[in-house]
Amino acid sequence: MLTLPILEIKQPLGVFYAVKINAKDLLKISDSDPYRVSEELKFRGIQRPIQEKRLKEISEYLKGVESALPNSIIIAANTHITDENSKWKIITKEESKFLVIPDLKINSTIIDGQHRVNGFKLLSEELQKGYDLLCSVYIDLPNPYQAFIFATVNMNQRKVDKSLAYELYGYNLNEEESNFWTPEKLGVFLTRKINFDKESCFYQHILVAAENDEILFDVAPKKSKWHVSTATIVNGILSLITANNVRDRDKLHQYKVEKRNRKLLEPDTTPLRNYFIEGNDLLIYKIIYNFFNASHLILYKEGSYIFKTVGIQAQFRFLKTLLKENLQTDKNISQEYFSNFLSKFKHINFKDNFFTASGIGASRIANVMLISSGFKNIEDINKDEDKEEYKRLLN
Repeated sequence: MLTLPILEIKQPLGVFYAVKINAKDLLKISDSDPYRVSEELKFRGIQRPIQEKRLKEISEYLKGVESALPNSIIIAANTHITDENSKWKIITKEESKFLVIPDLKINSTIIDGQHRVNGFKLLSEELQKGYDLLCSVYIDLPNPYQAFIFATVNMNQRKVDKSLAYELYGYNLNEEESNFWTPEKLGVFLTRKINFDKESCFYQHILVAAENDEILFDVAPKKSKWHVSTATIVNGILSLITANNVRDRDKLHQYKVEKRNRKLLEPDTTPLRNYFIEGNDLLIYKIIYNFFNASHLILYKEGSYIFKTVGIQAQFRFLKTLLKENLQTDKNISQEYFSNFLSKFKHINFKDNFFTASGIGASRIANVMLISSGFKNIEDINKDEDKEEYKRLLN
């Protein structure tokens, strides 16, 4: 039996109770109920199906010494009643209220938070016992209201803008040794550096704003003709130093800060991975700085797509391929070296309507650059009509 102190919350829909439940215990007393249709064509459950990949991602996060789950798990109690003695109930003792859970067996359904809870199944019991979870418990809530709460919570959520998230994620960069940094933190650091370097083509052109070019146009200072988002640059840098930034972050966060070290991470296929692990951040910066300064000098024209979001994304894709193919043999990262490659695209009209301001536009710009450099064959393009467009653009 569990007897847990609670806080009673009164709202228009009804009363629920805020309570602290240990993760190990919560796994024993709750489950999720996925939405499905029975053979009798009756609808059952309210949840999305469990995604195993997400469970693994959450479990890796939970292993971290700085993991936190402050949002409450929403639970409907008494959904698997076998007899009255098994019912969860509220009692009052000396003017304080308590939730009584008679048995450590399943008698509740998770309305919201199923992946967070089930992520603990992949952890040891010791880690489970060390984690308390904030739960919002509804007693005897009918199924239609469970579905209503689930839909309301999930339909009204708005994702945090990625650029803002990156900036907040890197807020304490100056307080940490760079050797402790995850790939994301290095990405934020280098993005800030290249934005405030007066000799950089990105000087004051990177905004904490959405990746959508139309939104960037609305929020950008009018004195500058082009802008890109923090997220666009950070994501581009990540593509050069990590094949899986979440995996790297979770790996490092399994250690206390003073014991973290990039050398704990494994090599992967990204071209600058070894330099990241070794802590050679200056070389990574100079590569990005020299490449884009050369590109801006040779390719930038007002109104073209090349220095819009899709163009920057495409250039990072090209740079990734170029480094993979040539870095180890040429060992040259000068601006002049990159200029030799980028000059091959000087005749291409990056204002052409074939390059759109959408995801496909980034792929098309990248393809033009890769084909021109001999890193890709035009016959590798699947659509015949696109092949003709590439031929037209490449003369």
